[in-house]
Amino acid sequence: MNILITGSNGFVGSNLMWELEKDGHTVIGIDISEHCEGKKHPETILGDIRSLKDLNNASSNFTKKHNSPLQLIIHCAAAKNDFGVSRQEYFSHNKYGTKTLLNFATQQDIKKLIYISSVGVFGYPEGKANEDTPYHPDTDYGASKLAGELLCIKWQQQNPRNELIVIRPAAIFGPHNFTNTYKLIDTLHRRPFLTIGEGNHIKTIVSISTVIDMIRFAIQKLAPGYQHYNCIDEPYLTLKELMELICSHPGFTMPRIKIPLQAAIGIGKLFDIPAKLFSLDLPVNSDRMRKLGTATFFTAEKAKRDGFIQKVSLQDSITAMCDWYLSINK
Repeated sequence: MNILITGSNGFVGSNLMWELEKDGHTVIGIDISEHCEGKKHPETILGDIRSLKDLNNASSNFTKKHNSPLQLIIHCAAAKNDFGVSRQEYFSHNKYGTKTLLNFATQQDIKKLIYISSVGVFGYPEGKANEDTPYHPDTDYGASKLAGELLCIKWQQQNPRNELIVIRPAAIFGPHNFTNTYKLIDTLHRRPFLTIGEGNHIKTIVSISTVIDMIRFAIQKLAPGYQHYNCIDEPYLTLKELMELICSHPGFTMPRIKIPLQAAIGIGKLFDIPAKLFSLDLPVNSDRMRKLGTATFFTAEKAKRDGFIQKVSLQDSITAMCDWYLSINK
């Protein structure tokens, strides 16, 4: 299949370009940044999905090279950093960018779309949350991703022949990714001093290998209409169990001191002041303390019912992440 991947220099997009090419698909990518979070694919071009001109340029380049039109868009591009991104910027990329991309799809008669959303559209629901949990984003990122989701659903509804699958991953991790799971691994290596509470709350995560396999699964499931799936690795571990899994590898140590969540947030607020004054992304702040101490118990029941099989165990994925971490922090 001929596939346009947005955000193709991002962590998911860059991995996806190479993997889908291995599967026999013909790919082209577009990204607003020259910086690549993985191995840059030669078929990535510089461009902004908020610009129809840039999107049409990508389509024109693909058609000229392959004498064939694009058939599928996998929309990975998003403003997603948890530091230094304003609400306006989130919505500019994640809502307006998606709107422009959908207009492009309509103009180019591309009827297949896979939208990479986030469990952030659900916020922090109490207890277990599946695919049908009500939307309740409580961050600008989650709200902007929901706005993009709703635009995609409207696009599908406007033409019953359009094929849409929305995938909502939990926190994604893997080698060359420096976000939430990396920060936890780094803490257990460098600063294993304290933890928040007993750590008995669930913290669902998902490896890059499972995300890629879920996208492969979605490509096979595409059909006229709208489908949606959460993307989570099993088993669903508590924070304590996740830390114990990391610390089963040499080089990592479990914290010995436990502090209540509210105390941790209070400590984080002390770091918020210099972070705000000097625009610093410090490893400790009140928001990160709150996230670490709050349950994120999302499940992927629907994908499992529909035949998705997790091919790489969570233990093996954590092992690969720890090995990579140690290789770059000798």
